Amino acid sequence: MASEAGNIIRHGWLFMVANVVNRAAGLLLLPLYTKILTPPEFGVYALVVVVSDLLAVMLMIGMSNAFTAVYFEQEEGIARQRVVSTCLLALFGVSVAMLGLAYPAGMLGSWTMFGSGEHAGVMALALAGVALTTLFELALAYYRVRKRSGLCLAVSVAKVAVLLGFNVLFLWGMALGVEGIFLANGGSFAVLGLLLMAVILRENGVGFSLPILRRVATLGLPYMPQSLLDIANNFVARWLLNLLLSTAAVGLFAFGMRLAQILYMFLTASFLQIWSVSRLEARREIDGAQADFVFHLFVLLLTGAALGMALTAPEILWLIASDAYAPVLPCMPFLVLAFVLHGMRMNPEVAILKARRVGVLPWISAASLAVGTGLAVLLVWRWGVLGAALANLGREVFQILLTETVRRRLCRDEAPLNALRLGWILVPAAVAYTVGLLLFGDRVDPVFTAEKLLLTLAFLGIALFGPGIGPMGRAVLVKMLPRLQRRAASTP
Repeated sequence: MASEAGNIIRHGWLFMVANVVNRAAGLLLLPLYTKILTPPEFGVYALVVVVSDLLAVMLMIGMSNAFTAVYFEQEEGIARQRVVSTCLLALFGVSVAMLGLAYPAGMLGSWTMFGSGEHAGVMALALAGVALTTLFELALAYYRVRKRSGLCLAVSVAKVAVLLGFNVLFLWGMALGVEGIFLANGGSFAVLGLLLMAVILRENGVGFSLPILRRVATLGLPYMPQSLLDIANNFVARWLLNLLLSTAAVGLFAFGMRLAQILYMFLTASFLQIWSVSRLEARREIDGAQADFVFHLFVLLLTGAALGMALTAPEILWLIASDAYAPVLPCMPFLVLAFVLHGMRMNPEVAILKARRVGVLPWISAASLAVGTGLAVLLVWRWGVLGAALANLGREVFQILLTETVRRRLCRDEAPLNALRLGWILVPAAVAYTVGLLLFGDRVDPVFTAEKLLLTLAFLGIALFGPGIGPMGRAVLVKMLPRLQRRAASTP
């Protein structure tokens, strides 16, 4: 019974290690950014990233999801190899075209975002870097569908080393500021992306299939407006902060989002990589108790990590940033809760993808954008950066409710989210945070830090044996433990 759950957890753990390493550069570089860049400069960086993210969505988000789905539609052998080479060659062609258009697009983006061409060079570097990044991300998607976690880890280590080296050179050594960040990104992914493309094409052969490309486009294109609209939600809050307050306010909000996004980068993205692959690969529905246990265990761990981050936000700020970023502290519980809900939303979205009904996702995102924009206009004007955090959380609440409602109508064979069980995980976490806030406030003290960690562990222990995981989930865990222990004992 526990074999499928064990398989998901085992591969999820390996991919999590690779993903943590892959994302480690961003985490390690954050102190460098906040020490060298002032909040206004960090605000410029955050606004430029929004524009580059739009290009990343257009080139990659739909391609990655559609690549995984189409790959598993084909039989083993030449057919799957043709999917790999077709996607790589198509993405390479689009990336080359975008490199040629980087500066004109950067000039347009600078005028649109800042009202002048002052930051056209930064925009161009950011857009060029994204064009090269997509090749690297598709290579990782290929290794994930092949479940080659060792290679994922090796590639991720190489990325961290190259990215850190270039950033230290351009940002700290040559003092290029914001330009240095994007120059380092572009140089790093130019080396890694092209190298991985050559290796994968050598393994799979060079071939191109127009029908396969059409199939990938059919499945992937609906993700483009969905993801663009999701990014637009973040852009609205930052644009309003820039309009009503200053780029410094944008920098504060972006810094808080960057910290909270660690939950997505290290946990949600890692789990989604193996969860979506396992669900799409399966020819039959896996045992309901196993799927239920794995998902709720993921939510428990994600919530525990969010609680720990919210409690220790003063310590994190003290370690990696200057006092100028302190106003973001009241926003952190709302920002991390939004990313917990985002992780939970993954469940109905994967079910919709499996049912091949992805055309509804852009409509969900459009409705969420409308709600999020209304909340941002109301709350940012009233409470500034805190209002932006509250608007972000409100939009996420609306989006998960709407996505789950649609999933229940379109995917009746899929088990729906259990609000009561999820509540038994989220509510104790909220209580634990409230207790910690009352006891410790925002003071930085080693004793308080240890007690905050103990409070987080206490929540995890209570929630694990509570209704959130449930007796059936604990039964699956008990059956898995001997296998996990034997595997650990056999590992040299």
